[in-house]
Amino acid sequence: MAYEIEFTTKVSVTDNQVYINDCCWGGDVVRDRLLPVVLTSTGYDRVMTGQEDWGWYIWIRMGKQLTRVHIHCDKKETGMFRIQVSSAQKRWLRWKDIDTSEDDRINELILREIKKWGTINRSQPLRPIS
Repeated sequence: MAYEIEFTTKVSVTDNQVYINDCCWGGDVVRDRLLPVVLTSTGYDRVMTGQEDWGWYIWIRMGKQLTRVHIHCDKKETGMFRIQVSSAQKRWLRWKDIDTSEDDRINELILREIKKWGTINRSQPLRPIS
């Protein structure tokens, strides 16, 4: 099942010029805190991370399955962030959203880690994937 986590944390950035948009601000710092925790499993074929115009991402590929962790900054002044965890499976030439136990596992790891250095404001499953 896909999840969304809203949380606040203090973030110090060294260079504001590296961010494409305000929603990207500090996402690399959050990503760097989460990456070691998210990668505790073995069996990944490929890990990709980077910045897009909507925020930062960690994409973990296992065969035909892609688990996505998307990090958005909602308010850089207060350190309010949002993370979405979801998965997709390669079907033909397209990715189709799927429900998977990997989402549950990654969500729990992220929640546990954020509680060490931030405050969880809300955590909820996203609408069922059809």
